[in-house]
Amino acid sequence: MLLGGSGLVSCDRSPARRTTIAVVPKVDDASVAAAKAAALAARDAYGIAVRWDVSRSATAKSQAELVGKLVEAGVDGLLLNCIDASNAELNEAIDRAVAKGVAVGTFDSDAPLSGRSFYIGSDNTAAGRLAAETLRALCAAGGRPAEGIGVVEAWAGDAAMEARLAALVQEVPDTAAVLGGDGAAEAALRMQVGTFLTEQAQRPVNGMVFLSSVSVIDGPGAIARLDSLCREAEGGVLFFDPSEALLEFVAEIPHGAAIRQDFEAMVSGGIERLLRVIRGEPFGETVTYTPVGVVR
Repeated sequence: MLLGGSGLVSCDRSPARRTTIAVVPKVDDASVAAAKAAALAARDAYGIAVRWDVSRSATAKSQAELVGKLVEAGVDGLLLNCIDASNAELNEAIDRAVAKGVAVGTFDSDAPLSGRSFYIGSDNTAAGRLAAETLRALCAAGGRPAEGIGVVEAWAGDAAMEARLAALVQEVPDTAAVLGGDGAAEAALRMQVGTFLTEQAQRPVNGMVFLSSVSVIDGPGAIARLDSLCREAEGGVLFFDPSEALLEFVAEIPHGAAIRQDFEAMVSGGIERLLRVIRGEPFGETVTYTPVGVVR
């Protein structure tokens, strides 16, 4: 059984029922298509029921409510991409799930203060350094210094983005602004980026880094000044978690790149570990890092 959105059904609790695992991403868009495909593939690979459930809004409170509903529905395991690692409601929801015997793991963005069994995802500090190295190379290729850089994140408290941001800023300290950070909708984030590029017109923006590509997942054409920065001014632009539209954009501009995380490995590996936790078997390391690569 694979369900989109937050629609729920009750699970058969008879001894013959199949193990049910719910995969809960932060968003359900093109950036996580590989994760969704891996969740679908796990049904046949392991002979289990898999759900794909996304909270009604991209907030930790909404995600915590979804965790509670999934526990009530009788799932055996939860694989969560946590919106806010520091949010008390979300951590408490995870702890209640664990207390009720539900196996919980996190992927992509962790909740280390909770009782989750494991995290599987990128080494986000290393990914932030890779972003800085790549950005410097992109800017240098365009004859620009890695200064006056705009950075876009999407959720305050997101453990993955905070780690990427900290490592990036350490390597590229002249950051002009950090945009987003509050779970803003795509349109609001695009407006922030457009306003930032307009207001910084007197101080040239030499590059942009999208630690989350939620605002441009369908392509950055809706942000005219960003398109101008990339094509006409030849500024360096870097996107995390690209969609096909973003990869096409990167291929067209002089100095663009994308950082791709291995969501397939995160989800397939996370489900495998959850099944071990459910069976009471050793599941390996508490923290497992998956590959990250640059696409140009």
